[in-house]
Amino acid sequence: MSDPRVSARAVEFHPWDAMAPAALLGIERRGPFQFSAETGCGGSTIVLSHASAHHTAFALEGPDRTISELRAHANLRGERVVFVEGETRFTLPAHAFADRLDLVLLDGPHAYPLPQLEFVYLFPQVRVGGWMVLDDIQIPSVHELFRFMKMESWVVLEEVVVRTAFFRKLREREAGPDDWQRQGLNARSVLRYSWRDRLRAIIRQFARHAPARLRRLPKSCQVRAAADHADDRFVHGE
Repeated sequence: MSDPRVSARAVEFHPWDAMAPAALLGIERRGPFQFSAETGCGGSTIVLSHASAHHTAFALEGPDRTISELRAHANLRGERVVFVEGETRFTLPAHAFADRLDLVLLDGPHAYPLPQLEFVYLFPQVRVGGWMVLDDIQIPSVHELFRFMKMESWVVLEEVVVRTAFFRKLREREAGPDDWQRQGLNARSVLRYSWRDRLRAIIRQFARHAPARLRRLPKSCQVRAAADHADDRFVHGE
C-alpha cells in the first residue's frame, strides 16, 4: 500500500521543480516494483526508492547538486538506487538493463527531441503490463509524445494527474525498419499537403466506376463531377 508520508516528504525536496503530490501517489499506488527507471531525478527518486527494489536514475548533477543532495537525503533508500550520470542521449544507448522494467518515468531533458529519444530506448525495456509515465505534458515537446502515445493501440492511457500521464503497456510494439503507416498518428495524412493526391485518387476511382453516360461528358464536366463526388466523401469523413 502507498504511504502518503513518503510523497509528502518527497515534495519538499526541490519544491520548485517537484512533481505534483497526487502524481507521486499515482506512482506509489502502482507499486511495489522489482525494477524501475527514470530520467531526471528529484522527489520522484525518493518515492521510487521506497516503491521499487531496484531503481535506476539517469540524471545530471547540475548546479543544484541534485544527485549529491539526494544521496544525502534521510528519506532516500540509497541501497536501492543506482545513479547513471550524464546526458541521456549518451547514457541510455550504452546502458544494459538487468531485467525488464515495471515502471519508467520520463522526466529528464525536455528539449525536442530528447523526450522522444528517451522513449525510443526505454519503452522496449518496459514489460507488458508495466507503466510508462510522462511528466510535464504541458510542455509542447513532451505533449507531442503524449499525443503520439494516445493514438497507439499497444498502450492505454490510464489517467492524467495534474500534468503527469500514466500509460500502461498492453503488448510489445511490432516495429519494422519503417512502420510509419501502421502508427495511429499517421493513420490520416495532413490534408493541407495531401489533398491533391486524394483528389487524383478519387478521380481515378470515379473514372473506373462512373456510368457510361458520364464518361461521354466533356473532360471538364467529368472533373467537376469527380470534384462533387470528392466533396461528398470529405464531408462524410472518408
